[in-house]
Amino acid sequence: MESAWTSYTTTRTNYTLEGEQMHWLACALYVACRKGVVPTVGRGGLHQGNGVSLTRLLRSTHLSLVQFFNKARKWADMCNLKKELREKIDKLERNFAVSNVIFKKYQPIFVDLFRDPAQDPPKVARSRKSKRPPCTPGELFDFCWTLFIRVKAAFPSISDDLVNSYHLLLATCDYVYSNAVMDKRDDLLNPGFDGGEEGGEREERVTPPCILDKLCTMHD
Repeated sequence: MESAWTSYTTTRTNYTLEGEQMHWLACALYVACRKGVVPTVGRGGLHQGNGVSLTRLLRSTHLSLVQFFNKARKWADMCNLKKELREKIDKLERNFAVSNVIFKKYQPIFVDLFRDPAQDPPKVARSRKSKRPPCTPGELFDFCWTLFIRVKAAFPSISDDLVNSYHLLLATCDYVYSNAVMDKRDDLLNPGFDGGEEGGEREERVTPPCILDKLCTMHD
């Protein structure tokens, strides 16, 4: 974007930008994208930002998220960014910190409920016409975490709240576990986990089990 390049060249003229220049340009692009607006479909309104993915931007410029936050704060000072944009960067950093902590808690919870993804068999090449095999514990691990992230993003008020985010994680794991039980996916479930039911009861179930109390007790 032209505005991002203009901002970058102006800042480079006024300040010494140490390190990889592409990283500073990524900051300029991020700010320009956040300042932009695009029309919404149907109602003729406007949406703040132009939908450019920060993840793709950082991946393209080989910039880690931690490095980005460090440089973004400096960029905000050099460019004298408005308070609103500074607060968005701060909230994004808090959100990342919360997600980082939650992910560390998620891993042991998952292997308590399901089979260890590390034990997944190697993937076998298959033709496009062949039927897709049932999901593996590793794929379920990715799905459960992605579901948590998507739901958390739908509620911005709790995105940087550690306690509420942890409660959401437990609810997500409970939801995925109950669906695996109802679908009789014993190949995904950890046989060592006591969900409060015997195998026979599991076969006869007509309502999904709830293991929230169990999770709260095991992972307080």
